[in-house]
Amino acid sequence: MQENIFSFLFENSSDAIFLSDSFGDIIEVNSIACNLMGYEKDELLSLNFREIKSPRYRNIFSENIQNIITNKVYTYETEHIKKNGDVCPIEIKSRLAEYNGKQVIISVARNIHRRKAYEQKLLQTIIKTEEKERKRFAEDLHDGLSPILSTIKLYADLLKKDDFKQTSKEQIINDIEELAELSISTAKEIANNITPNILHDLGLVSAIKEFCNYINNTKKIRIELNTDKYEPCNNDLVESVIFQAVKELINNALKHSEADVVVLELKSNNNQIILYYKDDGIGFNVNNVIGSSGGLGLNNITNKIKSIKGNCDFSSRENKGLIFMAVIKL
Repeated sequence: MQENIFSFLFENSSDAIFLSDSFGDIIEVNSIACNLMGYEKDELLSLNFREIKSPRYRNIFSENIQNIITNKVYTYETEHIKKNGDVCPIEIKSRLAEYNGKQVIISVARNIHRRKAYEQKLLQTIIKTEEKERKRFAEDLHDGLSPILSTIKLYADLLKKDDFKQTSKEQIINDIEELAELSISTAKEIANNITPNILHDLGLVSAIKEFCNYINNTKKIRIELNTDKYEPCNNDLVESVIFQAVKELINNALKHSEADVVVLELKSNNNQIILYYKDDGIGFNVNNVIGSSGGLGLNNITNKIKSIKGNCDFSSRENKGLIFMAVIKL
């Protein structure tokens, strides 16, 4: 009976399953494994696992076998070479088991090509976002701070040359002091754009409230904010990402949604943070926007939330507004 159940599960699994001995010789496979690798069953049964590994994973094959034997259960990533020569990224979960009176290794293999491609795309997007932020920072320094410092240098040159034909020494010193004060305030403003002081000084809730109050004062849109059920998580990175996401969502609403009302809720629940957003704007086709260059703001939100091991979901239709929810597990 048990053998029949095993056989049924073996052949009806949606994942590729390999049975091998402790040396890596393949002794049984299911049809999914054959389809994945492009081999006939008898061809796979004549191979050792080492023979279907890509060169960079072949050298750690023995180490993986030892980890399986030592830990009884072991999950790892590897690469298999298909019969046609293609390299296939694989995630394998292996465990020790008894089969026909012998100790064998059961390995459940899953093709993670799409996941790897998505991770690569995510990494590229994060790099592009960082490059964009660095460019903005450089422009702020060049356009905001550099002219002030250059003017201070000109005044300093006048002092060194004792050139007071156009103005007095006292006036030059006063101007330098004013420019120095202006450069300090400009530097603070640039730093605040990178990491808002209010977030560190007063916390996430106060930062969001101040930002929403500022938007509400414009009378362009009404934001209904509820943070009563939020407890500070004492994680600066998580709260910084949430604050950035809130600002991005509201900025998108102002630029694109034509919404009159935004509902925003932030709460803590069972060791997780939930951010909920809803507007009554014109909405959009999610499939057309997410992942496209036109949806950079929403893609940035998604990538930032995922960078802190959170999940998020968008729901929108034309003339039905936007609903967004992010869940961050702490």
